[in-house]
Amino acid sequence: MPNLEAIRRGLAAHKPVLAQAHEAVALQAAVALILYEPQGGPPELLFIERAQSKRDPWSGQMAFPGGRHDSRDRGLGATAVRETHEEIGLRLAQPIGRVDDETGGRAPDRQLLVATFVYQLEERPKLKLNHEVSSTVWIPLPWILDPASAVRYRFEHDEFRGNFPALRYERYTVWGLTYRILGSFVKVMGRLLPSDQGR
Repeated sequence: MPNLEAIRRGLAAHKPVLAQAHEAVALQAAVALILYEPQGGPPELLFIERAQSKRDPWSGQMAFPGGRHDSRDRGLGATAVRETHEEIGLRLAQPIGRVDDETGGRAPDRQLLVATFVYQLEERPKLKLNHEVSSTVWIPLPWILDPASAVRYRFEHDEFRGNFPALRYERYTVWGLTYRILGSFVKVMGRLLPSDQGR
């Protein structure tokens, strides 16, 4: 099982594939993939559960801290830092790496470009959640890579529905764009998410 040192080596050797903004990209965003390795335990990843809101297209879903790029941000890295502090009250230092950008969205002409920066914490922080976040959870990396975590998630919306690969931890289900970002992260370590194995 990869430890933080192995993860850092993988990130150092990885050249992230960065998506280019184009006409179909309506929004740019950045998220923080935050790692903590407790003494004697495996690395854990921090996820947020988004609050229920009719104005949020990702209402109630699991995500990494982050959000939309603001023109006042000095790059997407600054967006990840600012949004993380706003959402969970955590101030981040320099990232230890970056994984491949992801794009997604329900409409082909209104795509979302997401940049993912990876951070390491030396201790588990006390978090202060704002109105956009209903809860947080640390998920151990061994569980993320365990075949027992793999499920299919059924999503239904007025104009969009389908079954998607996902992982389940306690009451939380990670799927969609966050699941794809997670897949890009574990590939840096030469691993695949359980649902992607055998493809």
